[in-house]
Amino acid sequence: MREPRYCQKCADKSVKDTMVDYIMGSTYSEIDLDDNPCIIPSCGHILTLESMDGHMDIAKYYIVSENAGGENPLIGLKSSSVPFSTSDLKNCPMCRSPLRNINRYGRIVRRAWIDEATKKFIVWANAQFVPLASRMEEAEAKLRELITEKPTSKSPLLGNTGLSFALDNLTLKRIEIIGSRDHQIKTALKACSSNARYKDILLLRRDIKRFLKAVDEAEQPISRIHDLVQDARRHRGIYTEVIDLPSVLQVNNRLLATVLLLRCDYAIISDFITHNCDMASGGNAGDICLNLGTNREDCENLTQESHSRQQPAHEVEGLLYWARFLALERNRSVSLSDAETTKLVDRARDRLHLARAICTANPGQTAGMLEEVSTAERMLRDSTFYAPVTNEEKAAVFAAMAQTFQGTGHWYYCANGHPFTVGECGMPMQRARCPQCGAAVGGADHQPAEGVRRAADFEAEFGMRRQ
Repeated sequence: MREPRYCQKCADKSVKDTMVDYIMGSTYSEIDLDDNPCIIPSCGHILTLESMDGHMDIAKYYIVSENAGGENPLIGLKSSSVPFSTSDLKNCPMCRSPLRNINRYGRIVRRAWIDEATKKFIVWANAQFVPLASRMEEAEAKLRELITEKPTSKSPLLGNTGLSFALDNLTLKRIEIIGSRDHQIKTALKACSSNARYKDILLLRRDIKRFLKAVDEAEQPISRIHDLVQDARRHRGIYTEVIDLPSVLQVNNRLLATVLLLRCDYAIISDFITHNCDMASGGNAGDICLNLGTNREDCENLTQESHSRQQPAHEVEGLLYWARFLALERNRSVSLSDAETTKLVDRARDRLHLARAICTANPGQTAGMLEEVSTAERMLRDSTFYAPVTNEEKAAVFAAMAQTFQGTGHWYYCANGHPFTVGECGMPMQRARCPQCGAAVGGADHQPAEGVRRAADFEAEFGMRRQ
């Protein structure tokens, strides 16, 4: 800096008397700038290069020359920049102002910024998901209560809670639930005389879709930064990738939201069919035809991704909903022949057999899901609809997630630095796999798995959110 106020001869006495060397306790006037240069951040405070390097813990990230005079030039990277490799966001030690304008520490500061943004994203996503899961349970319970209500005797097809069918010469018009999942829901609603029955669950479905979009990889902080950097590099004629994004992006909340949306769509379609059976004379829903191939394809995608990420609970969910959607379609398909239906039913049984094997091999992560497998098997065998009910184990998981935001529970990092949470007492009691990298998470008997460490920075973030 060439400003007079920082000149060792012309500066104000308050500037000259400022302590700038935390190691030797020297003031600015006592420092030989040729031997021990100083750094002046945008906030205006003065520190020696050695003091600022120590504050930034620069030796953790760079190889520093031992014999290069007073400037201690950086001669190489000690390690690559990996997610959550910085303990906290470093600021000016005097006033806590950001150090974003000092090129020497740019790599360290920007890594901390990205980590901080990702932590806030994870905290926000978890806080948003818990209420959605609770609302899903309430919406399903409400639909079950409405099913048990007896239809009005005056007009079973046109009652306030019934279905309204177009009449053509006193013949019911066939309703086809086909196409995309959004189109299926719109068709079902169009066939209803009133949307009051599905008002709550439709609002929930809208919120789940918004959440699913918000937690998509393309919307995450690191992905947006990656796109900006890549765009800047392309403008400079550089066409190499900057970072391996799959190891950084957070996917668990997207998988949770994907399962929740499948569950929501299944609840609406199955209730629509069941309610039509109850309201129609003779209990026959043959006038409703289905093609749920899109639904099964989405279940297949969920199953494959969950398997690749070693997430057995989500994998089982994908297998279960594949079978459930087929059970809805099997006797009222728009286009499937009997032979094709038989093949699909056999595939569904194979999937449920696989789901049972996964549950048996991973009892801790799939607690309570064996009963859901048995229920799905009964659906295929008896052609009877069963609305999925959140089992006690799943309810305990959601309750533990909620408690995390009420002051209980703890956050941890896996061996590769990806964060996860443990609810209830906050001490690990079962092992699982990190959805980001497959490393061991959790633990047993209150002892974390090898490589797992407490995430004190996340604890601090939650503390700030609760205040």
